[in-house]
Amino acid sequence: MTKTYPQSRIELEREGYVMHTMFQHNNIVSFVKTYFFRTNPVILFYWLFNAVVFLFFVLLPIFSEAFRAQLHLVLIGLVGFLFLVPIHELIHGIGYRLAGARTVSYRVVWRKFVVYAMADRFVTRRHWFVALALAPFALINCALMILIMATDGGWSAVMTGALIMHTAGCSGDFALVSYFYTFWSRHPITYDEEAEGRTVFMLLPE
Repeated sequence: MTKTYPQSRIELEREGYVMHTMFQHNNIVSFVKTYFFRTNPVILFYWLFNAVVFLFFVLLPIFSEAFRAQLHLVLIGLVGFLFLVPIHELIHGIGYRLAGARTVSYRVVWRKFVVYAMADRFVTRRHWFVALALAPFALINCALMILIMATDGGWSAVMTGALIMHTAGCSGDFALVSYFYTFWSRHPITYDEEAEGRTVFMLLPE
C-alpha cells in the first residue's frame, strides 16, 4: 500500500525539500547525542552558561552567610525542578500555537524521562523553531535568576538548585537548535508525525 503523506509534506517536496533525517520519539536521546556535542556557537553558549551557573553556585556560599547556612536547601530545588517541567513544555506548546499550529499534545517517555511537546503534521520553519525551542530556557531561567537575587537565604538556595536542574534539562532543546544551526543555509524545517511516533526533518538541496 502506498504511503500517503500529509499535504504539508507534498507541498514541501514541491518547494524542493527532501527528507534529511528523522527520529522515533522513544529514541530521541540518540538524536540529541548526535547534535549536542557539535562545536558551534549554540552548544558553546550552552556550556558557557552552565559554567557561569556553576561559578555562581561556588561563589555565592563564600560571600553570603545566609545562603551558606541554607545550602542543604539546594537539594530541594533540584527535586523541585520537576514542578517546572509542565511549565517548560507548556511554553513550547504556546510557541507552537503562536506559530500557527492548531493542535498541540504532550508526551512522556518514562523509561528515559523525556518529556516533549508536539504539533502533529505542523511544519515548523527555522526561525520559529529556534524561538519556540529556546523560549523555556530564556523565560524560566531569567525568572529563576531574578528570584535568586530578590530572595534571601533558603529561597535563594532553592531557586539556585532549580536553576541548575532546569539548565541541565534544556540540553535536548539546545541539541535540536544545534541541528538547525548545522544546516541553517539549507532552510531546515521539521514536523511531527504523532501516529508514527516520530519527528521528521527536511532540507533544501545544497
